[in-house]
Parts: sequence; structure tokens; C-alpha cells
Amino acid sequence: MSKNGNGFNRRRFNTGVAAAAAVTGLGAPAVWAQADRQLVFLLDIGAYGKHALFYPALENGYFKQAGLNVRFEAAKGSADNVVKVAAGTAAFGFADAPTSILARGTGANVKQVLMVHYKTMNNVVSLASNPVRTPKDMVGRAFGATAGDAPRVALPALARKDGFDAGKVQIITIEGSAKPALLMSKRVDGILGLSAFAPVYAEVVEKTGDKIVQFLFADYGLDMYSNGIIATDALIAKDPALVRAFNEAMVKSMIFACENRDEAVKAFMKHNPMANPKTARVQLDVAIDHLLVDEVKANGIGPMSAEKMGFTLDIVRDFYGLKGEVKLDEVYTNEFAKSGLRPA
Repeated sequence: MSKNGNGFNRRRFNTGVAAAAAVTGLGAPAVWAQADRQLVFLLDIGAYGKHALFYPALENGYFKQAGLNVRFEAAKGSADNVVKVAAGTAAFGFADAPTSILARGTGANVKQVLMVHYKTMNNVVSLASNPVRTPKDMVGRAFGATAGDAPRVALPALARKDGFDAGKVQIITIEGSAKPALLMSKRVDGILGLSAFAPVYAEVVEKTGDKIVQFLFADYGLDMYSNGIIATDALIAKDPALVRAFNEAMVKSMIFACENRDEAVKAFMKHNPMANPKTARVQLDVAIDHLLVDEVKANGIGPMSAEKMGFTLDIVRDFYGLKGEVKLDEVYTNEFAKSGLRPA
């Protein structure tokens, strides 16, 4: 992993979780559902189309029906999200499972209580005029990624699964905002990121007469759990009824969004008027594709399997530099995820 400059920045977990308690999430407008119990739900980053899954809970009154007054805020990535939830800045967060596992290893007592992205969104995007169609096609080529991009950290695991040398893949560290321009200029052969952003790249690239090509890590043996709802051990122990009520409202919201996609985007746009509704709709479709997998069709939205979470934990332990001993039952619970709830 060091050959590619890969690694996970754990300083956020090691430098005073308590200091984060005074910090509010930035990057998305504060949104309130009028009800009784006030709490904060922290998005992973600033709101965009994939988060339209959650906005029906505000607009349709699911939180209100549960007696909750919920404010949406945004973290600066899953690592920041976990720190803030662990510090009590937010009651619930939307964070990546591998990141929450890493945080657990450094003392942040959070766990997944409801899964959303059952299929990881880690991907590689390239141009049809210069395609990278499979993981092995990455060898000898250069790719742009931010310092903390999840697929960058996961690349050595993908290489092990798919039988290529990750040390022969050049990774160039860039800012996230530079990805579209760098891709179009062909200064890199591709971009590492998440499939929910692929519609943004596609929209930009099509203006030049080109198209994008992408492959998902999940389709090449690295299908881990990704973003889900996290809460602290302390909240789970102190107020299990709150966790259950929040989860139930969220599941209702996701089912509505799956069945009424245009309405879900309208709810999202009401609170995020600067977003592009067309792009938001495509991003919601991507999010739903990563939600309605065979596991959900069988068991409903929310529950997690011990087998897949165990696989996720093993990958984090073997490739992400997990510190400390972390047990499987410490990283997730199905206690608050009712089985069988899914779109019609």
C-alpha cells in the first residue's frame, strides 16, 4: 500500500474526540422536521442526489410521527462523521462501514445500526476514448484520487482479489473538485471515486463528445458493506427506543424513495435548491441500485449479514491498517433493523 501512496489518515481518530463535540457539520443547510425530540443526523458529506433517500422522512412526516425533530447536517467525509457522532455532536451519522471499523479500533465506540449502501460504490471512471474496463487494466497507468478516497485505500485488497500488482498502479493525489477536469484533459487515465458521482462526470464529459466507462470494485470480488447509519454504544444502551424509532422512520423514507423517485427528488430539492434536479435523480437511481441488492430483496432494508460484515472486517483488518482488536459484534447490530421491510 505504501508503494502507491495509499493509506488511511487516522489522525482524526487519535486527536481528541472530545474537541469535535463543539463542531457542527458544515456543507448542507440545516433542515428540521417539526416534532418533539430534537436530534442531529449527520450526512457523510454535503447533501447530493444519493441522500434523496432520506428526505421523505422530513417531508412526509415520518420523523414527526415518531416524535422526532431531526436536523440534517453534513460532515466532511465518513472519518469526520464518525468522530463527531462518537463525540456526541450528532445522535446518528451516515458513515462508511470500513471507516467506522477503523474508528472502532482507535476507541470510537460507534457501530452500524442500519445498512443503506449494501453494495460498495468504490469505482474507477475513465473515458470511452481511453478506457479502463477491468482492474487489471489499471497496471502501468495513472489515476487521480483524493488522499482519503475509499477506493484508494481499498486498491491493495482489490489487487489481491483480482491478481495484479497494486505497486504498478500510479496514484496521483488531487482535490476532489479537480477530478472532472483532470479526467477530460487525459492527464490521468482515470479517476478513483464513488459510483454516485459518475453521473456528474458523464454530464461533463458528454459535452466534449466523449463518454465515461466505469467498473465497480464490488463486481471484482471486493463487495463490502459501505455506508449505513451509525450510533454510539452509549446511545444504544441508554435509549434503544430512540434508535428503533429513528431507524423505522429512515426505512419508511427509503421505501418511499424507491417507489416514488421523482417525489423523493422533489423533497430533496426543497431543502437543497441549488442542486441540479436531473443529476440528483440519476444519483438517486445509483443509490437505489446499491440498496436493492439480492440481500435486501430477501431480508428487507436495514439488516446486515454476519458473513458479509465479517468479510468487510477482514478486509479492513488485512489492508486498511486496523489498530487494536475489533470483534464482529462490536461493529454492527441488527437489534434495531426489522426484517422484511422493502419496496413493493
